[in-house]
Formats: sequence, structure tokens, C-alpha cells
Amino acid sequence: MSLDKELREIGIRTSEAHRLEEEGKIPEAIELLTQLSQELRTLAERANTSSLRGVLMQRSLEYANNATQLKRKYLGRDATTEGLPDQEGVTEVQILRGPTVAAQLLKMLQSAQYRVLIVTHQLHAVDLIDPEQQKPAVNMLTVLKELHEAGVRIRILTTPPGHIQGVERWKQADALRILANNGIEFRLCSHLHFNGVLVDDTGVWRGTAPLTEKGLAGLDDVVEYSTANWLKAVYLTLFRARWEQSDETCSQCYEKTCLAKFKAEDPRRSYEETK
Repeated sequence: MSLDKELREIGIRTSEAHRLEEEGKIPEAIELLTQLSQELRTLAERANTSSLRGVLMQRSLEYANNATQLKRKYLGRDATTEGLPDQEGVTEVQILRGPTVAAQLLKMLQSAQYRVLIVTHQLHAVDLIDPEQQKPAVNMLTVLKELHEAGVRIRILTTPPGHIQGVERWKQADALRILANNGIEFRLCSHLHFNGVLVDDTGVWRGTAPLTEKGLAGLDDVVEYSTANWLKAVYLTLFRARWEQSDETCSQCYEKTCLAKFKAEDPRRSYEETK
């Protein structure tokens, strides 16, 4: 079975674990989460790049931590933390769904003081809204522009438009053109298979959702938020390795899109004109 197929299967079984928890079948949910943690660890050992290996290992640790949290919360046991990172404890991962996906991202960006690191397969000019604030939606690229003008350092890794099909290609090109016109630093990588946002040292927003309207709707993708120190360190390491082209994936890449200067797609074919 291929790695992608195994990961899809784990995603399906993760939903099953959440369903078991909601139905009050806590021992079954704990057992399934523990199994998934072990399987992710095995997949990490088979990964052929350090970045993928790191992502799979930290997900394995999170599944183990979630199982531990369930034991403590529902079963009242003194659950063991053996095998978990030894860093001032581990913060429970918060699963985001629906409007909370975009709302949490907006809160993070608006709280940024000195650094925003973004890695995403796709990034579009998406409107973000926080229902709790009862304020109008704001465009994500506008927020990034204002942060940049305020002195916050922003770095973005995303996919070259030419590697994306259909109308999504033009949405990507339009967003990158806006970033370039506003002096926001980004690099292109044709091998991005994970999405995450690290703001200052406060927390990590990460998951299968790209920064697109569909991804941020919180319907089909798995998105998590955590303030765990070890997880922030993992993502900072992953981002730096890819940004500095020191990751194993970079050494094996022959396209070298990260070294090419961004060339805006034909402005006559912008997303606005294809609507």
C-alpha cells in the first residue's frame, strides 16, 4: 500500500476516533488513537525526506497525547507520558472545524508582533472573519500587508502558479502578484505537501487545509491549533530547512523553482477576469 493511501486511511480512522469519543465510547477511542499513533510512527520510519519524517513523528506524538488526555479527562487514570516530549508537558491539540478554522487564523495574524511564517500549497485572496468579534470580514492579504508595513517579518512558502491547474492557477497568481507589489517576502516550491502558520512563538495553525476559500471553510480538511513548545520548534525547523534549501527534499529536487524569480502570470488572465 502506498504512503498516500495509508495516510488517507489514517484520516478516515481518525474521524472514527472522534465519533467514538462523541458517542461516549472512550476506551474504544483511546485504543484507536493509540493504534494510529503507532502506525504514524512506523510510517515516519519509512519516510524518504526529513521534512515528511518530522511531520509524521510529531503527528504520532499528538495522537499519543490525545489518547493520554482522554484517559485523564474521562477515565480518571494517572496516564503515563512515556514517549512524549520532555518539554514542560505537552499542550493538548485543539481540533478546528467550520468557522473556527478561519477565525483562529485571523486571531493569530492580528496578534502578530514580530514574525509570521506561512507554508501552504495554495494561498488566495481570502476573506477571514471571526464571528465572536461581530466585525466585517477582512482580506487575508490585506492583513499581511498591514503587518508588513508595521514591521512584522513575513515569510511565505507556496506553490508556483504553473504547477496548479484550472482557475486555482489564476487565483494563486493574483495573490502572489499582490504580495510582490506590497514587498512581502515569499518563495516558490513545487514540493509542498503540508500547510502551517507559525506566528511569533504563540502557536501553530496547521493541517491539510491550504489558505484558500474552500480550505478555510473548515468542511473537509483536518485543521489543528496548538501552543505546545515542542510542536512550535518542529515547525520552525521544518520551515527553515525548506526556506534555506537545506532540506533533503531540496537536495533531490531538479526543478529548483525556489531559485527562480517570480514572474506574474498574464494579467489579462487574472482570476477577476475569469469569473
